[in-house]
Amino acid sequence: MLRFTTRISLKDIGYPNPIANLEKIKVQEQELAFLTHEDITKLFKAIEGARHPNLDIVTKICLSTGARISEACGLHGSHVIKSGNTYKVTFVNTKGKKNRSVPISQSLYEEIPKKTGPLFTDCRKAFERAINRAGIQLPDGQCTHVMRHTFASHFMMNGGNILALQKVLGHAKIEQTMIYAHFAPSHYEDAVRLSPLKNLINST
Repeated sequence: MLRFTTRISLKDIGYPNPIANLEKIKVQEQELAFLTHEDITKLFKAIEGARHPNLDIVTKICLSTGARISEACGLHGSHVIKSGNTYKVTFVNTKGKKNRSVPISQSLYEEIPKKTGPLFTDCRKAFERAINRAGIQLPDGQCTHVMRHTFASHFMMNGGNILALQKVLGHAKIEQTMIYAHFAPSHYEDAVRLSPLKNLINST
């Protein structure tokens, strides 16, 4: 059976839509949390006491690539590739339903286990416990995505290109990536430099 809202949109119930003229409720945009350098240091200190054998390397992969923790945990040996002096990981079964390859450093490549089949087991719960041990306070529901937000935020703060970030994160639309644009060092300078009033003010 079709849901009531779906049937209304299809106009197949024979009655006027009772909510057609109601304005959509605007939901306040929630600030995305990310880890500072100090937080990251505390996190890895907390990870040292973790029982999960893969938590350290999975965390490094996420912070280095912007991967979701589920994507990093789902890596297989065949997804970690060395070609000459180039190293990369390919994430499959992503939220966007498309494979996504991201370059990694040689040092990270050397830390990743070299074996066939799945490399890691799920460590999301272990990560949440490490966050708590580190004393890091996060908004509700942001724990498992905080490493992705951290990568993207620091990428832009360090002068990264927003279009490159879109590709690394695997966003289908640039609007999804623009939530990180304000972290760019030139963001506030551009707000003044590109203002439509700039020339008018200078000419008065």
